[in-house]
Amino acid sequence: MRSGTSAHVWLFALAFAAAAAVSWPAAADDRQDCLKGSKETAAATIAPCTRAIESGAYDGRDLSNLYNARGYAWSWTNFADRVDHAFKDYTEAIRIDPKAVDPLLNRSRLYNQRHDYDRAIADADRAFEGGLSDYGKRVGYGERGYAYLAKGDNDRAIADFADGIRLDPNNKAALTARGNAYLAKGDPDRAAADYDRVIALDPDYAIAYYNRSLAYRAKGDFDRVIADSSEAIALYPNYTDAYLNRGYAYQVKGDPDRAIAD
Repeated sequence: MRSGTSAHVWLFALAFAAAAAVSWPAAADDRQDCLKGSKETAAATIAPCTRAIESGAYDGRDLSNLYNARGYAWSWTNFADRVDHAFKDYTEAIRIDPKAVDPLLNRSRLYNQRHDYDRAIADADRAFEGGLSDYGKRVGYGERGYAYLAKGDNDRAIADFADGIRLDPNNKAALTARGNAYLAKGDPDRAAADYDRVIALDPDYAIAYYNRSLAYRAKGDFDRVIADSSEAIALYPNYTDAYLNRGYAYQVKGDPDRAIAD
């Protein structure tokens, strides 16, 4: 732990204010509460993070970690906080420690949510340059792949999702995203194969059935479009897109009554 207070100033505080004698443990407790925060405890994590940040007891990597932790907590509160407070905290964490990879990955996700895909890619690139764990790589490949997919660069998206899948063959999100990239590229067979793997991993994942119905639609297999759309609807009865897709398939098959109903 690095302190932003020099040794002689700290001794001065001990000599002249009894309150100073207890401020350091309190800051340490706040730091621990901040860094151990989770999605479930996000709202309660913000206050100790703020106290630790404002205590003046931390600088460098320690302070950067506190800003990143508070940004993560903000990101689970509400949409306005996610796009405002969380973004500011991640940016401050990066300013303090430009080599800190966690806030770079977190800010990359926010850039994707803002549809600022070039900056999302740039942050992911910087995170990779800073060195990532396997988990960090999976996150980085996912965020950068998503940005490439949104930009229409399907080959780079597929490459990133494939790298993420190599690290975790059971990554439903990466498999689904790669399937989407194959479909966007005009390769419905490979798209369907990825969706098959997702469904094998999670038979109750409605999105995978709907996405596979789109692959079958691209192949002109409307019976399977109806079957997969129906499965998606069974799992999620309010799946509007699945009704529309099934209605289109019924229309193509010459069943206008069912098409109208959907």
